[in-house]
Amino acid sequence: MKYSKLLLFTVAIIALFAFPLFVNNDYYIHLGTTILIYVILLFGLDIVVGYTGQVSLGHAGLFGVGAYTCGVLFFKLGLPFYVTVPAAILVTAFFGGLLALPALKVIGPYLAMVTLAFGTILQILINEMSFLTEGPMGIKLLKPSLLEAEIGERQYYWLCAIGMLFALVVIHRVLKSQLGRAFEALRDSPIACDCMGVSVYRYKVYAFVISAGFAGFAGALYAYSEKYISPNTYNNELTVLFLLGIIMGGRKSRLGAILGAIIIVLLPKLLDDINLFRMVAITLAVLVAIGSTLALSKKITTVRKVLTPLVGTVALAVFSLF
Repeated sequence: MKYSKLLLFTVAIIALFAFPLFVNNDYYIHLGTTILIYVILLFGLDIVVGYTGQVSLGHAGLFGVGAYTCGVLFFKLGLPFYVTVPAAILVTAFFGGLLALPALKVIGPYLAMVTLAFGTILQILINEMSFLTEGPMGIKLLKPSLLEAEIGERQYYWLCAIGMLFALVVIHRVLKSQLGRAFEALRDSPIACDCMGVSVYRYKVYAFVISAGFAGFAGALYAYSEKYISPNTYNNELTVLFLLGIIMGGRKSRLGAILGAIIIVLLPKLLDDINLFRMVAITLAVLVAIGSTLALSKKITTVRKVLTPLVGTVALAVFSLF
């Protein structure tokens, strides 16, 4: 089992880096880059939502802080990529701590409202501080350079792929450490954690700071990917999209973050092309029907468990025809 997982992981890495070699359209490579960037952010968001059980609606604002830190340092000071990205991570982690200190005094829907307000305030500040952020005009950037030449879309995809793998290693090490076990215990029983001497409030702040660092890393990569940043990009719709990515992909799972990023990036594109949407919806319905039939025939599951996904995919396929 261990060797099969290693083989599967190796194949996935090879496929990840080989993707641009088989795609000639820069648009699809750019979509792949965006997915990798969103994966990094969802890794961090899953710490807050999946492991500590908090609902954060401020990650679009933190994403914007990372992007604008990178953009301002590049635009105002001309600093290179290897300086602006670490700076974006540190600055965003600091803002994550500022958000966590007052926000974690409340719980439930009140926490969601506080983080949502924080994201809205950040968007307003970015828009109004024109002396630093250029306001509504936005900031233009260039992709990182190699040998004094701007790298292309393929090279930047590979750079983001390396960044995503680095984030994967970091998040894996964090969650397998004592810190990660404390995060998971917070969700299951905060009272028991307090009784065992684990400070619930302090570890929740740690979770927000680490999660914000990942958001800053993703925001910096996104700024270079788009080569233009403006305040309207980091709105409340984006933060809800990130939360949907975690929910749809699955909490407490690195694979879930990857699936969630793929869904939130590609699903809107599928809806733009009705013919492609129909093909995907019908294919999905057929695959779910075949899988459900096989599972029922082998008595792996029950009719009740397969009914909801089967009805949902069939309804989606029928809806796509109208």
